[in-house]
Amino acid sequence: MSPLSERAREKIVEVLALAILGVGLLDLFLGVFPEIPFFVVWIVGYAVLLPIVALLLGVEDEDESFVDGIERAADDVAREIERVTGTGSRSRNGTDGDRRDRGESTGDVGDAIETLRARYARGDLTDEQFERKLDRLLETESPESAAEWRTRERERERERERLDERS
Repeated sequence: MSPLSERAREKIVEVLALAILGVGLLDLFLGVFPEIPFFVVWIVGYAVLLPIVALLLGVEDEDESFVDGIERAADDVAREIERVTGTGSRSRNGTDGDRRDRGESTGDVGDAIETLRARYARGDLTDEQFERKLDRLLETESPESAAEWRTRERERERERERLDERS
């Protein structure tokens, strides 16, 4: 099948989905089908009509399910922990190679951890400094967790200042 005809099949399903939404909204606000409640249009359209058309056209949903996405993310975290701590059956290079084979990048956090490990190996960092910096990196993988970490650090600083003032 040519890429153009495959794309046309996918577009038909997308157009049908928008049409179902539009008809449901028209029924909701203008009462196009006075004897049929608007939500029935959506239920029948999305639960019956759209899947039937997609099956007849042979269009497959390529999106991964929510559970598959969570499992993949958990596997990535486990591999990263194994790589950082040096535990597990995979070698450090094997893990990075596996991720590259799947087309995933190791990301900025992975690069930062590699730099941290190199500094530790050269003797630039003590054990305590390495562990503290590693914990900070792992806690701040996303912007949300970085913001939470910064808030906790500010609270700790304020608490230290209060203790110093009392002394």
